[in-house]
Amino acid sequence: MIRDMVVSDGAAHLAAEDIVKVRGDRVVLNGVTLTVSAGDRLGLIGENGVGKSTLLRVLSGSEAPDRGRVRVALDGDPGYLSQEPELPADWDLSRCLALARADLDRISGRMRELERRMDGAGPDELPPVLDEYAELQEEFAARDGWRFEARATEVFESLGLRRLPPGRLVRELSGGERARLSLALLVLRRPPALLLDEPTNHLDDAAADWLAGWLRSYPGPCLMASHDRDLLDNAVTGLIDLDGPEGTAVRYGGGYGPYAAEQAAARRRWEARYRDWEERLAAARQRLSRAGVAAHTYRGPRDTGKMEYDARAVGAQAAVSRQARSAREEIRRLRACPVPRPPAPLRFRAVGLADGASEEPAPAGGGGGPLIEAEATEALDGVRLPPVALQGTDRVVVVGPNGAGKSTLLRVLAGELSPSRGTVRRRPGLRIAYLPQESRFPSGTRPMLRAFAESVKASEDEAAEQLLRLGLFREQDLRVPVGSLSVGQRRRLDLARLVRLQPHVLLLDEPTNHLSLPLVEDLQAALDDFPGPVLTVTHDRRLRRRAGRVIEMGEPASPHGGTGLASLAAPRGADVSAERT
Repeated sequence: MIRDMVVSDGAAHLAAEDIVKVRGDRVVLNGVTLTVSAGDRLGLIGENGVGKSTLLRVLSGSEAPDRGRVRVALDGDPGYLSQEPELPADWDLSRCLALARADLDRISGRMRELERRMDGAGPDELPPVLDEYAELQEEFAARDGWRFEARATEVFESLGLRRLPPGRLVRELSGGERARLSLALLVLRRPPALLLDEPTNHLDDAAADWLAGWLRSYPGPCLMASHDRDLLDNAVTGLIDLDGPEGTAVRYGGGYGPYAAEQAAARRRWEARYRDWEERLAAARQRLSRAGVAAHTYRGPRDTGKMEYDARAVGAQAAVSRQARSAREEIRRLRACPVPRPPAPLRFRAVGLADGASEEPAPAGGGGGPLIEAEATEALDGVRLPPVALQGTDRVVVVGPNGAGKSTLLRVLAGELSPSRGTVRRRPGLRIAYLPQESRFPSGTRPMLRAFAESVKASEDEAAEQLLRLGLFREQDLRVPVGSLSVGQRRRLDLARLVRLQPHVLLLDEPTNHLSLPLVEDLQAALDDFPGPVLTVTHDRRLRRRAGRVIEMGEPASPHGGTGLASLAAPRGADVSAERT
């Protein structure tokens, strides 16, 4: 690896130059180049598996590229937040907080040392001591060191960590609490640059809004990979659409709104080009067909009418031949430069399969009333589930902290899990499309197309037509073993299965996980268009805002007590260097 570390005496920046990264036989980053300057807050977007997380790790220095150069012009190391942050399991929160203020302790310790030197310094020794002391004071103030305890209280409160006791060990925290703690420590450190991988994962709406506001005031270079459309609209100055294997990093100005509008306009232009191509091809074929009919009309004179076959017939025959040649040449040119067919809109009804692409799902049973109804239910693990009734075009979102039982509720409603008590009623003949958080397609060496065809009980030709028509996969992807699919590809396969089901009810558990932003937009449009009820568990704020009803599930019981973080402040000078990661 070539990594240039430059102490910034001008504009701070991070730069990747021709970065190549290979994993096994797969090229993840293929000559990617980009620069993030001071004041830039760039959202890193793209399909799953295009190298966003890998690029962040390379820029942070935690992973070396196979080729290329990283240039860092900063006063210190960039702050890096991974999707699964690692903190020492046996540290308590007080010790973690000491890590966040370690740089401030270093500065204040040096300042105290300089104060002692001032007392005995001679006239020639004093000026450089005063100069260094002034620089340290300026750095301490720039890091807001005088308000560290107040800032710690604010940050922990804003990120939902205030109730945790200072003595709580990292290993006793939930995954969401560990992620929020790592983010809080990064905010308090105020590093000279930020590299954030899905920073709003595990944040509620208030915490995500607070983070967006904090980022807007952050002065250094910032690059964040995120699927959070609100964050990308409210906190960034631009977007980078990354395709690591192709080596492209296309930069767009502004937030997600302008980007989405440009993508929609590009889609309309594509559809218009395809319609024009189709119409021109059909017109050329029609001209060729008419020329063939005309040529048959002028087949030459019979023996008995040779005198009647005059020059006009000969001229007409030549004109028909010219028309035929012109039509064939037009068809050849159009076929040589075809316009690919745009993907069909994602809709939860069959597309391109034998049971009819245009049919709406027939209503289950007869009469009115709920299609699914659950009353006084309780799961086997003792979690009490809220009452639910789904009918008509209900749009219901279930919210609550991790462990509250949201996924359990969906499994009970779908019939995958029997409640220990209570009643669940489903309309006879009801078709339920249930999307769990984790894909149900088994790993292995079976080609993806065969596995999908078997799961939806269709021929491979029919299944391939659906997958390609929806634009979820390329033709070369269809023979890839299921075990080699990325999590994003598995998620698209799950969506294709739901399309095939022609369901009456949709039960979706974090449906936007692992999807690219354009596909999230397609999914949102499909849910708006669906003629039956939809119940969703989601962290996607824009999907939640479209709900007509919200079911809120409570906080799970905690095995640990605690009086909260009201007095959480790391002791000055606490030793954190021995196990710092």
